[in-house]
Amino acid sequence: MDRRTRIEWNSVTWYSKAIAMALFVALPFFGFWLGAQFGAATSLLLLPAQPVSPPTSGAGAAVWPGAAYYSDVAAWQTDQRMDAGFSIAYPLDFSVDDRYGAGAAQTTTDWRFSANGVPGSIRLIITIPAALEPQTNFRDARLTVGDSAAPAAVASCLTPDIPAGPGAKSATTTINGVPFSVFTFGDAGAGNLYQVTSYRTIHAGRCYAVEYAIHSAQIGNYPAEYGLRPFDQAFVADILDRMARTFRFE
Repeated sequence: MDRRTRIEWNSVTWYSKAIAMALFVALPFFGFWLGAQFGAATSLLLLPAQPVSPPTSGAGAAVWPGAAYYSDVAAWQTDQRMDAGFSIAYPLDFSVDDRYGAGAAQTTTDWRFSANGVPGSIRLIITIPAALEPQTNFRDARLTVGDSAAPAAVASCLTPDIPAGPGAKSATTTINGVPFSVFTFGDAGAGNLYQVTSYRTIHAGRCYAVEYAIHSAQIGNYPAEYGLRPFDQAFVADILDRMARTFRFE
């Protein structure tokens, strides 16, 4: 090769200066573009998980994906209260407070609704959380088992409470071979609504009350932008009623 046409790579020429200048200008833009692409890709991995709203049926009624479980009593947990002589079943995801032994639980006056100051015992409290009906006016629901041997409690066990509130009803039913009187009534106050169902019977000289109260809020008290919908009262009441009907004397 002719010495005059040989490229001298270690020499500074006009075209090497042009290439260097082009790279100097282009590399920052390329780096910025590459960083933007990388950031967009990784941001997808860092996004928090979005909550999945439960599907609905009827007029906006919330139905959980495993809603069939709440009607399958055979799949529930059974609490056998040998100290109090009864058992009852409930879904595993509800909170349970067992009241065992002597003490304050045997002298409380809230062992049943409208006990009129007569003392008794709360044996069990099962609570349904608001999460069962999300984005609704449902607040909670509670089922209690209480009893009393006080003469006044036994005497008034199977009679309607006065006053019983709006929409009060009385009926009779049989649960696992035992006759019960059933009282339903409502109550309201400070924007809160309560729908109460009380199953009562006399057994071994004691008045037993298996009761549940559904607590909701006046939906009109919330701004429209909250997007709350009325809760499915029939769905919640069905779960509570199924629990009450698993009550059995042991």
